[in-house]
Amino acid sequence: MVRGQNASGHVLLLKEQLVETKAKRKTSNIIMVLLIAIIVVCGILAVGMLKGWFGGSDDPGSPGGGSPVISGDVIGVANMERSNVGYSLENGVAMESGDIVETKSESEALFTVSDKNTFTLGEKTELEMDTCEQDNVQLDLKGGEAFLNFAKAPKEFRVAFGDSTATADEAVFSISKQSGSAELNVYGGEVVVETAGGEQEIGEGSQLQIFTDKDGNEGFDVLELKADTLNAFMIQKLQACENDICFSQDELAKVVADREAEREKAAKALEQEAIAVVKEESSSSSSSGSSSNIKTCTISINCKTILKHMDNLTPGKDKYVPANGVILGTSKVQFRKGDTVFDVLKRVCSAAGIQLEYSNSPTYGGKYVEGINHLYEFDCGKTSGWMYKVNGWYPNYGCSSYKLKDGDSIVWSYTCSGN
Repeated sequence: MVRGQNASGHVLLLKEQLVETKAKRKTSNIIMVLLIAIIVVCGILAVGMLKGWFGGSDDPGSPGGGSPVISGDVIGVANMERSNVGYSLENGVAMESGDIVETKSESEALFTVSDKNTFTLGEKTELEMDTCEQDNVQLDLKGGEAFLNFAKAPKEFRVAFGDSTATADEAVFSISKQSGSAELNVYGGEVVVETAGGEQEIGEGSQLQIFTDKDGNEGFDVLELKADTLNAFMIQKLQACENDICFSQDELAKVVADREAEREKAAKALEQEAIAVVKEESSSSSSSGSSSNIKTCTISINCKTILKHMDNLTPGKDKYVPANGVILGTSKVQFRKGDTVFDVLKRVCSAAGIQLEYSNSPTYGGKYVEGINHLYEFDCGKTSGWMYKVNGWYPNYGCSSYKLKDGDSIVWSYTCSGN
């Protein structure tokens, strides 16, 4: 009898333990389901807050809870920050006051404003939405470039870039802000710009250049806008623009064709050019083991414009002007990822024995090239000096800020007229 009682008691204990285990599992499963539900709800809330689903609005049916600024197509990679939390920017996001948007390399992001207007951020651009309210849109371009097409701007609308502010009602324009300089181009309509020097009205076909001189004072110039000074991003946006602008589609197409022809010419010249190729230091490449980071570009240096203005050339400088105006023929150069136009120029001049003088300049955000081959700025007129272009475009910032891409074509040329 004792044995039977012990056996039945053991069975009873096992049954109690089994019931307890099942209860614990059930409780664990319930807790897990609740946690998953909480995560899902939090995700929905996060997306809803980002999309503006829960924003109060006079028109609950309007996209983004009534926000006047809605994100559109994103090409490449663009991020946004809201309340110190980062997100990947998507199509259809209702922007809020304080949001910050940043595009990465080879990327751009489109936005609509009050349905009738658009602005597009180019690559490596940062913009803050200072104010995003009905009839009140205020943007702050921290750096990079933006193309704006406004058919009817909100009642209160402005774009800050550095210490300047642009306002417009109906206009097609672009703003580029780099270290130490800024540029505003008006392709259609009129833009009013507040600068340190006062208010400027920039009309169609004009370009406002804002710069900081060596003493730290801000200055500006208003110039005629030329199609061949525009970069590929601006030309692409203008070609897709249906508004009346200062350039015809034929003019824009010609600039694109001329630049492609220049690239092809440089490529052909490489096959015949006798000038030695400047090679990457073998010790650096072998020690780092990063051969994939080595890219190639082409570079040439010329002073052909001086040949047409020899009467203005500083006496004694003629001996530094080659008969054909070519100081360095088109040459293929290797460079590392992250190298700038200045890095390549310095390396080429050192290898080819060409004199180069430069200085540090806050105005140009780094190095400023004063002289090449003993030819300096002002040697052939009050507006003469060295300029560079990459793939047919003259950048509006310093050569030590322009990071090269594989296959780029660099041309350094001496100008006697400032363009």
